[in-house]
Amino acid sequence: MKKRLGKFELQIMKMIWSNGKASVRDVWERFYPEKKLAYTTIATLMKKLEEKGFLRHEEVDRTYIYYPLISQDGLSHGMLEDITDAFFSGSTADLVSMLIQKENLTESDLDKIQQMINEYRKGHGSQLG
Repeated sequence: MKKRLGKFELQIMKMIWSNGKASVRDVWERFYPEKKLAYTTIATLMKKLEEKGFLRHEEVDRTYIYYPLISQDGLSHGMLEDITDAFFSGSTADLVSMLIQKENLTESDLDKIQQMINEYRKGHGSQLG
């Protein structure tokens, strides 16, 4: 079974990725003005993230300092793979097709996508088949 992140868990992870590490208080102070989440809620979410294997902590002056065990790219790749498997039977082409059909893409977006495809082909030309 793959590990999943809830909305607030992902926001906590993004904050920790951007800072490298954080205490519960650091996260709570960042989110409280907007989200009005209790300190204990943040503490519980961070403990769950540690139990799921996304964070680890070290104790500094009786304060737990949490740091990530997985990179943002690693998590993004895993979540995208889950979506591709769950909704598109593993077909990346079907995923991309859905994005192109359903999103409001600009000419600039299409140009960037085409440039990425061209660069990928240059770098992987002999491996394509």
